[in-house]
Amino acid sequence: MKRFLYVLLAACLMLLVTGCTVQKAQSSQPSQGAQVANTAQTAGAAQAGSTSEVSANSDVIELTENMYVTYINEIYTNFDDYIGRTIKLQGMFTSEYYEPSDTTYYYVYRVGPGCCGNDGSMCGFEFTWDGQMPQDNDWIEVIGTLDKYDLEGQTYLTLNAKSVQVMTERGTENVYR
Repeated sequence: MKRFLYVLLAACLMLLVTGCTVQKAQSSQPSQGAQVANTAQTAGAAQAGSTSEVSANSDVIELTENMYVTYINEIYTNFDDYIGRTIKLQGMFTSEYYEPSDTTYYYVYRVGPGCCGNDGSMCGFEFTWDGQMPQDNDWIEVIGTLDKYDLEGQTYLTLNAKSVQVMTERGTENVYR
């Protein structure tokens, strides 16, 4: 049930930015909230404290605090344009156990505006990771490849994490754009 609510909240967030223009990651001038960086420059920071490595030949879509919600919505709205791309973002960690499938889902998120004004909803990505999971509410950085899967007739997005790192400094938890 909670999983359904997360999907509903994500859909509401998409409606909030209807009419907004966000440049796609393939463009030569990325939006302010999504910085495309060569991983040769960022992989060192991503690898600190992790056991995985990001390919030095791919571009990374980095979601920053500025325009975070807008770019998350762009990815969810046009997810086929981003499948297989590497995404880097920071946020809080949480997990949720889904009893019908006996599965625990893991999330990196920030709190964004909800469907009814500023009521705060989860804005981020589910991710999979074979390493040790952080503690609930830890501030983490996840670098992973975007993928999709179907469950019970719904399509979900997930990051197949290449790196999950607990950060010592927290970013902005509540984002509005």
